[in-house]
Amino acid sequence: MKRVRTEQIQMAAACYLKRRQYVDSDSALKQGLRLNQTAEEMAANLTGSYSVSEKQSVDVHFGNYPCSCSSNFIVEQLARLICYLLPTDSDSQYSREVMPLLYPLFVYLHLDMVHNGLKSAADSFYSRFHGMFLQNADQKDIIEQLQSTLTVQDISSNGKLHSFLDNKYVLSICEGGYHYLLRYLQSDNNSALCKVLASRIHLEVQASQRTDYQLYTSGPSLRNDSNSLEPTDLPASILQNEAALDMLQDSIKRVKEGPPSLTTICFYAFHNTDQLLNTAEISPDSKLLASGFDNSCVKLWSLRSKKLKLEPNQVDVSKINLACDILGEEDEDDERSMGTEMKILRGHCGPVYGTKFLSDSSGLLSCSEDTSIRYWNLRSFTNTVLYHGHAYPVWDIDISPCSLYFASGSNDRTARLWTFDRTCPLRIYAGHLADVDCIKFHPNSNYIATGSTDKTVRLWSTQQGNAVRLFTGHRGPVLSLAFSPNGKYLASAGEDQRLKLWDLSSGALYKDMRGHTDNITSLAFSPDSSLIASASMDNSVRLWDIRNTYCSATTDGSSSELIGVYTGQTNNVLSVQFMACNFLLVTGIAQENQEH
Repeated sequence: MKRVRTEQIQMAAACYLKRRQYVDSDSALKQGLRLNQTAEEMAANLTGSYSVSEKQSVDVHFGNYPCSCSSNFIVEQLARLICYLLPTDSDSQYSREVMPLLYPLFVYLHLDMVHNGLKSAADSFYSRFHGMFLQNADQKDIIEQLQSTLTVQDISSNGKLHSFLDNKYVLSICEGGYHYLLRYLQSDNNSALCKVLASRIHLEVQASQRTDYQLYTSGPSLRNDSNSLEPTDLPASILQNEAALDMLQDSIKRVKEGPPSLTTICFYAFHNTDQLLNTAEISPDSKLLASGFDNSCVKLWSLRSKKLKLEPNQVDVSKINLACDILGEEDEDDERSMGTEMKILRGHCGPVYGTKFLSDSSGLLSCSEDTSIRYWNLRSFTNTVLYHGHAYPVWDIDISPCSLYFASGSNDRTARLWTFDRTCPLRIYAGHLADVDCIKFHPNSNYIATGSTDKTVRLWSTQQGNAVRLFTGHRGPVLSLAFSPNGKYLASAGEDQRLKLWDLSSGALYKDMRGHTDNITSLAFSPDSSLIASASMDNSVRLWDIRNTYCSATTDGSSSELIGVYTGQTNNVLSVQFMACNFLLVTGIAQENQEH
């Protein structure tokens, strides 16, 4: 009794699936899918239910079967396929592979309507879809001939259209595109499309081939597979590429694990700085040098042979010529056209404590005791934006890696986040108990680090505005910060003459390095995050290898990570900056007894 009831349920389900035009999943799984199956086999599998009900074979000629679907059904099926092939998702590559199939489908479906006397439906079908094929010169001729094809006699008298009926349209398609098309045809009722594929189109499925530059794995798992390629079966060029890659990877490993390479250092010394130089910054392209002075001016030097000059059609609005200046206009015009080695940027009304270039060196930010931050356009050398928000002197500024934001630290015990198109701050980071002396962006711009006179370092979430890390351990104000380019470490230093390296993931102290004998004023990481350069008021620049693999103990009490000490005839080293190719730029103030 139970078996009879089970058979009744299965028969009812089969009848329902047949009425809903679903494919027999059991038979499809038994037959399996072959990459070399023809379009006839593919369409026969998909349209088997329709062929049985209509007592027609799928392999009949084009004109021997009636149109089993209404014209609206045909239009709907083709429109769905076109929408499916629009490259708007991750399968756009396969969409482009299947897209050429639309042309023969359109031609055969149109001829099918004409053959069955559906003149008005054929006209509507043509007017809706023909426009998408007119861009191709090879297809345009046939498409235009279809417009005047209204009867079976018109088809017979047209040699090109008649050849479409006498021959199959051959189309090559990759394996991925074939599966992409097959999934669509199985997803819904596409009987009209399947019958055209079965009778009039021959798909040549091409299996994916490996390219010459692809490297093959020769591990144990492949050696045990009887169908896999042994290394001896590979072309010589691939074996050579694999050997070259192994040599390259071994060389990279030895360089990384070996002793650090010597750093090239370029020192820029300022002479006759009677105005008390406070800060110096070199542009990312190493072409410009900016400095801030106590007399409220910012000076800009060209480090290359090219002089600084205004761009054409730029007006210097900071200068107003009076009647008495007429005699000097010729000399001024010569200066404008020839350019100068140094420009003075005036606008602040207090000492300038910090300068920072944009990543593309097109602009410069400066902060001052007058509580303001100014943006300088380096094409016109004018101040174009004034940012106000702090109530006390601004000690330091930094720009995010992509120049989307900048941040400032002030005597008002807060740090602030700014954007270039707004003159008021976006975020205020409050929590320090004393001045915020230095500030730095994390390489991913999601965090900001601040160092304070309260002897702590805080890590803030840029967007949320809350502190996510608190680093304590310094015994004096923190004057300088630096993030490693790989984003793993934060270095801090200050008046306690110690360089501390913090692990950002755990928040713990990773290294504590000593060696300087005075305040440390500037820090910089090398591009590969393995070296740290530090500048100090003891007139020295020191290099530290944080890997500490090839370092030896020192006799002067310095940490073992110290690999080099560089001194010059200076009174004060202001800043250090690592550039590409392990190139270190240092700026400082020359001793007073040095000649200009």
